[in-house]
Amino acid sequence: MKKISTIFLLLAFILAIPTNAQSGWTKAKNDYFFILDYSSYKSSDFRNNDGKSLKTSDFSQKAVSIYGEYGITDRLTAITSIPLFKQNGYETTNNVSGFGDVRLELKYQLLQKLFPLSISVAPELPTGRANNFATNNQNPLDQINLPSGDGEFNVWTTLAVSHSFAPSKLYASAFSAFNYRTTYEDRDFQNQFQSGVEVGYKIFDKLWMNSKVLIQTGVGKGPQFADFIRGDGTTYTAVSVGGMYELGNNFGITAQYFNTNSAIVKAKNVYTNNILSFGIVYQKK
Repeated sequence: MKKISTIFLLLAFILAIPTNAQSGWTKAKNDYFFILDYSSYKSSDFRNNDGKSLKTSDFSQKAVSIYGEYGITDRLTAITSIPLFKQNGYETTNNVSGFGDVRLELKYQLLQKLFPLSISVAPELPTGRANNFATNNQNPLDQINLPSGDGEFNVWTTLAVSHSFAPSKLYASAFSAFNYRTTYEDRDFQNQFQSGVEVGYKIFDKLWMNSKVLIQTGVGKGPQFADFIRGDGTTYTAVSVGGMYELGNNFGITAQYFNTNSAIVKAKNVYTNNILSFGIVYQKK
């Protein structure tokens, strides 16, 4: 189980979800895992700051990203997430696109054996386009900013624990994460807290299935002007199911379904949606 990389590659830009494998395991030395991922969603169900549903014109986002893990040592893994392309737009506007915010991460395994425990620190760099204006199709003078990056430097810190139920091919993980956010154009962003659990099982010796439930809430004083497109003041419950099918020793394909809702934590300042993602994996294990 040490070499397993669970898949949770979603639209981190809108939902501020960490794209790392949130588990207690690290990669073995010189082992690696890379995935090229495509994600897409469309929604008209916006939840405001009070959690009330507002009908809008369809908002859509498409994204292409690269995610990778590399084992520096058996207990230290380097991780990166690179959003190569993000396209945003409303039904009533043109689509705008750009490069996203790059995330760099170091993950260290504190405990091994029965209950691997890891801690990771992940700075996210403001490499995306913080200002990217879409134009109303009916009125060129009416514009809305749909950036491909949030414009601020932030740092995720994650603590995760896992367990393999050997000799069965079942595993489970739990994690908590804190996102320290800074400012953009003298505007303070609210910090964020996430926690979640994941269960996975290997089928037919080639197919890994996984399911995850997580919540996100704000920490500290709420934002004066909540901004969904930058993930500010955003809370939600999220559920995902998906898997990876191994094609030989090095290649694989992934598929993931992801939904945001109010099942545990009320969805606020976010579009409730159904996200689909597909990826191609290259790995050494």
